[in-house]
Amino acid sequence: MRPFVSGRRRGLAPFQATALLLLGAALLPGGCTDREAGLPPEEAVEVPGDGEVVVYVDTPRYLTGPILKMFSEQTGVTVKPVYREEAPDGFLDRVRAEAEAGRADLYLGNGTLGAVGLARAGLLEPFRPAGARPVPPQYRDRAFLWTGYAVNPRVIVFNHDLIEKSQAPQSLDELIHGPWAGKGAMARPTAGPSAFQAAALLARWGDERGVDFYRRVAEAGNRLVEGDGEVRRLVTAGDVPWGVLNLDQGICAKRQADPLTIFFPDRMAYGAVVVPHVVALLRGAPHPAQARGLYAYLFATEVAWAVGQNDCAMMSLLPIAAMGIQKPDWVPLLGALNVLLVDNEVAFDAFARQRDFLSGLGVPPSVP
Repeated sequence: MRPFVSGRRRGLAPFQATALLLLGAALLPGGCTDREAGLPPEEAVEVPGDGEVVVYVDTPRYLTGPILKMFSEQTGVTVKPVYREEAPDGFLDRVRAEAEAGRADLYLGNGTLGAVGLARAGLLEPFRPAGARPVPPQYRDRAFLWTGYAVNPRVIVFNHDLIEKSQAPQSLDELIHGPWAGKGAMARPTAGPSAFQAAALLARWGDERGVDFYRRVAEAGNRLVEGDGEVRRLVTAGDVPWGVLNLDQGICAKRQADPLTIFFPDRMAYGAVVVPHVVALLRGAPHPAQARGLYAYLFATEVAWAVGQNDCAMMSLLPIAAMGIQKPDWVPLLGALNVLLVDNEVAFDAFARQRDFLSGLGVPPSVP
């Protein structure tokens, strides 16, 4: 076994030192013990210098692929990812089947719905790496069956060649009210970030108001498309003046000089829906040491740095300033946002109740 090797990018501290520091903080007197809190013990992780790990990846390859490559290069462990985008139909069913057969190690989720479903099916093992201690409760399971390592807020983007900033939509409600009603675009709320957003809003508003909102979004004439990439294309091309997508796509558009401006929605109301990228250890993982190593690596300084440096950047859930990481100018601070509070269990139940309704939105009627 060997500890992680630091990439030493821009003076980053080695992972092992960070993990041990956090583990030491957990043992200081004055707080509740893990036994009192009913939590699994914190673990400072070493990873083998060889072997493999099988990862089922619900997050986009362009965001997750570089991190998995970095881990493999620094540790010598071969990562075998299976991406949703390679086999979107029945992806979570495949994860469950592979977990039950003992052929999968980790699940990386885009939002919490998949992880909560796997936890309720009894397919996750609790794991609490020391580096995950700073993660706020909203972005982790109460028993550490899954943990968020980065977040990707849902934002409004508008084409500033078509809309003046002072007149731009600033709330999701403007999809159904006011001068911009029916003129927006968003991904259909069936999977990934758009599904998590729908679940979060249903949990906040209740089924009646939530269903009414999404029904009126469709009836108003807004474009309901297959993903955030299509939303970005439509708004950039001027086919629609505005839309709703993930922050990483908005940042990527601005970095590539698309004529888009980003607003965080509902700053004076219920706040933005913040989508976590989460990791979960699958029950019976065939490569447990490598799996725990990769899990813990997602809370290392290298990854906290990398998620913000990508041209399509996200926000780390770790205290990057305290870790000596300088935030790029184009990445906002999570603490500066008005964030919609989400109970992930309630959101999962709300989405399950309305799955059939949501899956029918934006689908053209069949021709007899």
